Order: sequence, then structure tokens, then C-alpha cells
Amino acid sequence: MELFYQFSKLFVLDIRNTMGILFWGNFILAILVFTFRFTFMSKQSHNQLLVFGCSKILLAFAWLAFFLRVDTVSYNPIKFIVTNTLVFSGYYLESVAMLMIVKNQSKKSFQNQFILFVTTLLSFYIAVAMKAPANIRVSLASVNIFLLLIVPTTLFLLESNGSTFRRILGFNYIILLVTLIFRIFYPLFKTSTSLYSTDYTQKIIFLIIFLMMTISGVGYLLLLQEKKENQIKKLLDDKNTFFSIIAHDLRGPFNGIIGLSELLLEKDNQLNQEETNEFIELIHQSSKNTFSLLDNLLTWSQSQTGNLEFNPKNLEIKTITNKSINLLANIAKNKNITLNTAIDTDQYLFADKNMLETVFRNLISNAIKFTPNNGEVSLSMQKENRQFVFSVQDNGIGIAPEKIKTLFNINHRQTTSGTNNETGTGLGLMLCKDFVEKHGGQIWVKSHPGKGSTFIFSIPDSHKL
Repeated sequence: MELFYQFSKLFVLDIRNTMGILFWGNFILAILVFTFRFTFMSKQSHNQLLVFGCSKILLAFAWLAFFLRVDTVSYNPIKFIVTNTLVFSGYYLESVAMLMIVKNQSKKSFQNQFILFVTTLLSFYIAVAMKAPANIRVSLASVNIFLLLIVPTTLFLLESNGSTFRRILGFNYIILLVTLIFRIFYPLFKTSTSLYSTDYTQKIIFLIIFLMMTISGVGYLLLLQEKKENQIKKLLDDKNTFFSIIAHDLRGPFNGIIGLSELLLEKDNQLNQEETNEFIELIHQSSKNTFSLLDNLLTWSQSQTGNLEFNPKNLEIKTITNKSINLLANIAKNKNITLNTAIDTDQYLFADKNMLETVFRNLISNAIKFTPNNGEVSLSMQKENRQFVFSVQDNGIGIAPEKIKTLFNINHRQTTSGTNNETGTGLGLMLCKDFVEKHGGQIWVKSHPGKGSTFIFSIPDSHKL
């Protein structure tokens, strides 16, 4: 029994010493986060680690400020405001770091989180101004931290990617939220309870917070490390795909150009003007197809390696669509295909000009390719739920249901020839998916074999978020 008693003393901590441990824990985690930041390749991960690291620095200084508050009896509004502002700011940045991990979060999510943060600050400042008792302030602080973490935690848990580190991190935040719920109500039934209360329940709460803080910090880093390893694996897979396209898809058109040009040189004196023009037309068409493939290939490789900057600006939609249609007008004319557009002037979208042009150009080009002579391709737009929804519809050959499932998968590229034997690699659709998702949108297709296809993509109206 004596041995057990001595061992139990390891867990007997003064509240202020516990705050000291929380300071050192957060401070060491901040150093670890910023050290990790130098090993990550993507700009997005750098930003996530910067926000998460800053949250730990603020929380470290918050607990230091609590530790230095020797006088816990007198009412000191300045000390209450400074310490709790640091705490709320730290947890606000941590909640933002969690949102940054969740895919496809709109600007509105971050704006709502900031509004909530300001609201929590104001509510606490009002409580201090009204000289609320210590137990009420402790309870209110717990409510505010709970509100800052509940939405990011819920979104984080609802996301489909269920890796081990993600589950551990999510479970950790659930325990923290449950602890906060207990800490909201516990002080209300103990009128003497303050932050510096020496009762065992308060000590256990602080130890749980310390444990959850440690797990969340290490878990966040491990999750980003796992994400980095997945990115490296994807880059290796993409590299193999890149060389596969060069070896197979790019080689074919060049062989065609070389073969046709050799025939033209060898039989120059034997060919009449009409036959010569036919050879030249074939070489020209093959050259254009090769250039289009090269253009998509280089753009795709830049996108996959993070070298393609995302630079959104306020753009007039009709100007973008008209440019794409004009570029493809001659190809449509050769097949006597009518290009229709139903987009009003003075409609503006906050998007990256080059990416948006690439999406329209590839979708319209594909529609022309798979539409027979004398067909029709229509481009339309409508606004739904604060989103611009674009459609590119054709009355061509359509797509089989089993092919639709893998249409946007780089490892299952579709290489169907067009109605006039136009060649392709399916790479353009990968670009469309990548660029639409960079805008926070989605792309999908509706198709019936023999009746045509409609490619649809959405882009959020950022100016309304």
C-alpha cells in the first residue's frame, strides 16, 4: 500500500503547475509544428502548419498568462480579457486548421468561423463588464471553446476519408468536446469553482485537456505526413502515366506525320494537286492533334506538380466562352456542326482565367469530336444555390454507363475515337476535373448511348460567399 501511495503522488499536481505543463506542452508542440513545416512540399500544407503552429503559440502564452496570475481573488478585468482572448484566439486558429484539412471548404465556412470567434470574444467581454462570478466565466469560456470546435470537428468526422490517423484525431476531439460539455455545467453547480479551484475534478479536467492537446498536435502532424506520402505515391503514379502517354499516345501521331510526309516527298511527282492537298490536310490535322495533346500534357504535369498557380479574378463569363467557341469554330465548321450558346452578357464569375478557358475548350472540343456531321453542340449556364452551373450538350454518340464511372480517372483513360476518327487520350477530362475542383466545384456527366452527352460542372459564386 505504501508503494501504491507513493506512486499516486506522481499524479498529484497543483493547478498552477498543471498550467505550467500546458504552457510547455503547447510551446514544444509549436516548435515541432514549425520544424515539420520545412519538410512539406505543398503550399497548402505550409499554410495549414503555419495556422496550426500559431494556434499552439497563442495557447502556450495563454496558459503562461494564467500561470502568472498570482492574485486570483481580486476582480481584474484586464487580466481576464487578456488571458481569455489568447485562449479563444488559439482555439479559433486550431479550428481553422481543422477546416483547412476538410476538402472543398468554401470561403463562407471560414467567414462563419471568424464571425463565431468575434461573437465569443464579445460575449466574454460583456460577462466581464457585468462582473459575472468566476464560475459563470469558467462556464462561458467552455461554451465558447465548444462552439469554436464543434463545426470543424463534425465536418472533419463526416468526411469520407477514414485513415487511422484521421479516426484517432477525430476521436480525440470528441473526448475534448465531451470534457468541455462537462466543464460547462460543472461550475454552475459549484458556486465556489473558479479556474484555480483545487478540487480533484478540476485537476482531472486539466489533465484531460493536456492529454487531448498532445494527441491533437501529434495526430495533426501524422495526418499531414500521411497526406504527404499519399501525394508522393500519386506523383509516382502520375509520372508513370506521363511516360505511358509519351511512349504510346504521343508516338502515334508523330509516326503518322513522319509517314505522311515521307510519302509526300517520295511521290511528289506522281500526285496531282487534289491528292497533294489531301496529304497536306492529313498532316495538318495530325499536327493539330499532336499540339493539343502536348498542350494538355504539359498543363496537366504542371498541375500535378503544383507548378500551376491558381490566380482567380473577376471575369465576364461570355468573354471566356466566346473565346473558346471562336478557337474551335473552324473544327466545328469542317463537320458542319452548329455551336449554340445561351449565356447572357454582364454575368461575372470569380475564377482563374486560364483554367476556366481550358475547361471550356476541352469540353466543347470533346463535344465536337463525338458529334457526327451536321450535329449540334449547345453551351448553357444557370445559377443554382449560389453556384454557376455550366452545361455542354451534344447529340453525338454518347457514352456507355460502365465507362462513365471511370471517365475522370487518370488510371482508366478513355481513348475512344471521334466520329471522324479524331484521336484523343482522355487527358483533357482529367484537367477539367482538376481545375473545377480547384475552384471548389464539381463536374459530372449525363449520357445515353446514341443520343448524346451533357457534361455539367459547377463553380461557387465566391462574391456571394
